[in-house]
Amino acid sequence: MKTIFVVLSLLLLTGCWSSVELNDRAFVRMMILDKAKSGIELSLDFSLPNRLIPGSAGGSGEQTGKPYTYITETGIDISEAYRKIQSDLSRKISFGQTRVIVIGRQLAEQGIEPTLDFLAREPAMHINAYLFVTPGKAREIEAIAALFERFPSDILAAYGEKHVIIDTTVKDFLAANYSGGDMVVPMLRFGTKSIPSEKEKEQQWMGTSGAAIFKQGKMVSTLNTSEMRGGLWILGKLNNAEISVPSPTDGKPVSFMVQRADTRIKPRIKEDQVEIQIQSNAEAEVLSSNSNINLQDLKQLDKLEQSLNKTVKKRITSAVDKSRAVGSDAFQFGNYLDWHYPVKWKSIKPQWRDIYSSQMKLDVQTDVKILRLGTFQHSIMESSGSNSEVEH
Repeated sequence: MKTIFVVLSLLLLTGCWSSVELNDRAFVRMMILDKAKSGIELSLDFSLPNRLIPGSAGGSGEQTGKPYTYITETGIDISEAYRKIQSDLSRKISFGQTRVIVIGRQLAEQGIEPTLDFLAREPAMHINAYLFVTPGKAREIEAIAALFERFPSDILAAYGEKHVIIDTTVKDFLAANYSGGDMVVPMLRFGTKSIPSEKEKEQQWMGTSGAAIFKQGKMVSTLNTSEMRGGLWILGKLNNAEISVPSPTDGKPVSFMVQRADTRIKPRIKEDQVEIQIQSNAEAEVLSSNSNINLQDLKQLDKLEQSLNKTVKKRITSAVDKSRAVGSDAFQFGNYLDWHYPVKWKSIKPQWRDIYSSQMKLDVQTDVKILRLGTFQHSIMESSGSNSEVEH
């Protein structure tokens, strides 16, 4: 009898019949999307397990080669291009390690709703993957050498994690898509640079360059680097950022490290007048100064603080003005109105883009305090007539 129960219990033990072993998977680290004549061009950045040797260098190992490769196909949509790539691989494609999606400008201007639809339906896709837009073809990124990191995707992920750029994720855009598809997405830039440590005289180089403004899921304009940093202030994502402002004494630059930045957005509706108030507070530490300003003089220090606040306010205002010019609520101010004035929001929501563009009142207030002066130099000639300098 005991034997029968044992046999029956063994029959009830079933394995995961649909599972795929790790050795049979091809892991995608980055998706690269461009517009093609026939629809869409999809490139997938795959890790190469046979070259992932612990301790070896990333992009330029002579013995093992790069630990990643790109495979590209075109199709009517992403699904067709994806199936073509899968048909040529000996392993099953897995998006479980995809951290970055890069979209070319032409495709972004055409609209990325089909892309979002694919990403939302793919069960293994991480919705916290970072989105980027390129000024030209997204495939330019394939020529970038990974010097400091092992994979190019790690460089882009670091941009987002360290808040070097506006860190827009798939999740952010999916949420924005339900409220109209207005959003800001960071942009990249490409070029060539001489790198002494490499054999080639010049190599392809990548950096950050402002942000793309989307309206109803389509790219309609851009923010320059200064405006993008204003966007970081608005979104409360500024973290240990450096900023330079002209000195009030001679116009020469003084550099600061901004810390503990905090932004509060308060909507107000009074007699059908919509107002958005942005209040940004932060602390600043002097990093360096090319100016003759005396930072121990409280009056000069106060003027420098005013100059710093003026610069921050200008960046915030410029970022909002650029989005208003194209009628895109890229910074999601409508969500604040919905939260604070739900009844009123229902009545103004259909006309919100028009109200945002031409009728909304914007009130930007900044309070950035210079709390640490760091190490600085100033001439003591003013007080003693000497030509020598003393460091404090």
